[in-house]
This record gives sequence, C-alpha cells and structure tokens, in this order.
Amino acid sequence: MKTFFTIVMLLIASVSFAKPKPRNDFKILSVKKNVLYFKVDRAFVGGVVEIYDANKKFMEADSLPHTHTMIYFDEMPSGHYLVTVKKGRKHTEFKYDSDSDYSGGAAGSPL
Repeated sequence: MKTFFTIVMLLIASVSFAKPKPRNDFKILSVKKNVLYFKVDRAFVGGVVEIYDANKKFMEADSLPHTHTMIYFDEMPSGHYLVTVKKGRKHTEFKYDSDSDYSGGAAGSPL
C-alpha cells in the first residue's frame, strides 16, 4: 500500500511541474486567391488587425470582433505584407505574400 501511495504522489508531483506546450497566438487556416483566413487567440478579440506593406507603410486597419478573420488582398497591389494583431500590451504578427499562396514567418509571443 505504501508503494502504491508513493507512486501516486510521484505521478501527481511530476504532472504539476510539467510545462504546458507553447501555443501560437495565431493559426493560418487557409490562403486562397488573395484571401487570408486565420484564427487568433481569444485574448485578441476586441483588438485591432493592422496591415503593413513590405516597406512598413500602413495600409489598413480593422477591429477584431471574432477569433476567426478573413483579409481580402484582391484590391491591394501584389507584394509582401505584415499582418499585426494587437490588443493592449499583447501583440503578434505574421507575414503574407500575395504573389503566391504562401504565408509564414511567424513572430509573436507564444500563449
């Protein structure tokens, strides 16, 4: 019985000291024909989405009422963009290339 109790206590102690897996603040769900569909963490709801071009020139901003968001780049010139999501002190950003169906270059703090 003592051995069983010791094993259970060691298991509980090891689980309580385990580090949680880091999560990204955003996840790109789809990139198709100049439409970027992504999801952000709930902590960003009520924040702002800002779009900058490759020269860090401000292009557009909009509020973020939901975790899932679509950005349409069809009326913007082709090129590289930086998408920034902000709320309070928390922010994350990622790159989008409208010339292809590729996006990436994640930067931001893990959850």
